[in-house]
Amino acid sequence: MASRIPAALRKQLGDDATFGLVELLDADRKEWSDQVLSVATDRFERRLTEEVSALRVDLTRELHQGLTSVRQEIATTRVDMLKWSFVFWIGQVAAMAGLMALMLRGAGR
Repeated sequence: MASRIPAALRKQLGDDATFGLVELLDADRKEWSDQVLSVATDRFERRLTEEVSALRVDLTRELHQGLTSVRQEIATTRVDMLKWSFVFWIGQVAAMAGLMALMLRGAGR
């Protein structure tokens, strides 16, 4: 770092003062870097928290809507199955009644 100090300033200050100045500048730079890093980290964490919260809300909303549509589909399917089940059983009763009528006619001859 001493090579970054201009020769005229080094000559005016002397070696000890130049190294003192270099140490002061290094310490200030490190402190400034730490402070900037701390602020950037805080901003990043705050932004990350906001984004995760928004994602959680969106995910919850989408999940709720998806489950609602699945429930509606299950209810519709259930009604359709009951309807077709009744149609099947009515057809079976009619077929059995027809067979019974045919058998009774044949036995009555």
